[in-house]
Amino acid sequence: MCRVFLWKGDPEAHNTARVAWSTVVKTKEEGGLGVKDLLPESVWAAWFKEVILKGSVSNYWTTKPSQSFSWLTNKLLKLRDVAYPLIHLRIHNGKGCRFSVDNWSPYGKLEDYLEGGRSSLGIPQNATLASLHHNGSWRLPAARTERQVQVLSFITTIMFSEESYYYKWEIRGKTRKKYSTGEVYQYLRGIVEVVTWARAIWISRGIPRQSFHAWLVALNRIPTRDRLIGWGLQFPLICLLCNTTDESRDHLYWSCNFSYQLWSLVASRCRINPLRSWESSLNQMKTLPPPNKTRSLTLLGWQATIYWIWNERNQHLHANRFRSVDSLFSSIDHQLGCLELGPRYPDGEQRRKTPR
Repeated sequence: MCRVFLWKGDPEAHNTARVAWSTVVKTKEEGGLGVKDLLPESVWAAWFKEVILKGSVSNYWTTKPSQSFSWLTNKLLKLRDVAYPLIHLRIHNGKGCRFSVDNWSPYGKLEDYLEGGRSSLGIPQNATLASLHHNGSWRLPAARTERQVQVLSFITTIMFSEESYYYKWEIRGKTRKKYSTGEVYQYLRGIVEVVTWARAIWISRGIPRQSFHAWLVALNRIPTRDRLIGWGLQFPLICLLCNTTDESRDHLYWSCNFSYQLWSLVASRCRINPLRSWESSLNQMKTLPPPNKTRSLTLLGWQATIYWIWNERNQHLHANRFRSVDSLFSSIDHQLGCLELGPRYPDGEQRRKTPR
C-alpha cells in the first residue's frame, strides 16, 4: 500500500513503480529514500504467537510451513535460518532450553551440527537440558562420533543457576537483551554501497518534490522516450523540447539545446560555469565549495531547473502547451529569490523587509 501511494498518491491505484522497492528502502546515502521495509507490532503478531506458534516463541524453530497457512506466515517460518544466529538462549536453570533446537551452545543448532538429528544421540527433540541432569550428574548417551564427543564435553562444563532462562540478541558482535528494530533491520538489509551523489540531492532547504525528481533523474528512472521504447511501447524517440535528437536522460540534461539554454541562465544566476553533460554536472554539484549559503542556493537552482525541464517536457506531450526559456527562467529566478529572502534560507537571518 505504501509503495503504491508513493507513486500514485492513491493506495487503491494500480502499482507502476518507477524505482524498485529494494532501492527505495536503501538509505539516502546509498541511493534510496530511507523507507524502512517492515511491519509494526500489531494484533497480528500476537495472533501469530498464539495460533501458529501454539503460545510459545521457542516453537518458531520447530514449526514447519503448511499449505493451510497464509503466504506471509510461511514466509516468516522460512526466515528462521536467517534469524537463528541472532537469537541466543542463556541457559541458567536449563528448564526452558531445548537440547536439539535452541541456540544455546557454541555449535549452533545441535540438530544440524550432529548431522543426524534426534537419532544421533537418542535425545528427543523437545528434551530440555534440565531434563538431562539429575541429582547433580548428567544422564547422557555414549558418544560415537567426534562431534558428539565435543558436544558432550561442553555440556559437562555447564553450571546451572536458579535464574530463569532468557533470550539475548547478538548482532555483529553486539549483545543486548532487548530487541532493536534498527540493528536487526540493518543486519537483514546487509551492507550496501554508498552513492556519491546523495549530498547533491538531499539538501536541508530543498523543495521535496524537486529533490524527489532529482533523485529519480540520478537513478535514471524517469520515463524518457528511450526507456518507454525499451518497455515495448511505441513512441517516436525525438526529443519534445528541441526536436533534433532522440530523448534520453542524458540528452535532456544537458545535451538538449533548450535545456542547456535554461540551465545556462540559472547557472549564471548562481555564478557557476554550466557543464553540458549530466555526469559532469552531477560531479560539479557533488563538489561545490563553501560557503554553505552559496552552495545551497546553487543546488536549489540546479534541482529547480531539472524539475521544470521535465515539467515543460510533459506540458508539450500531454497538454500541447509551450513556454519559452525566458519564461521558465523567470519562474526559477522567482523561486530562488523567495528562498534567498525568506526564513528558509540558511543564513540565520530574516532579510525580508518589514512593512512599515
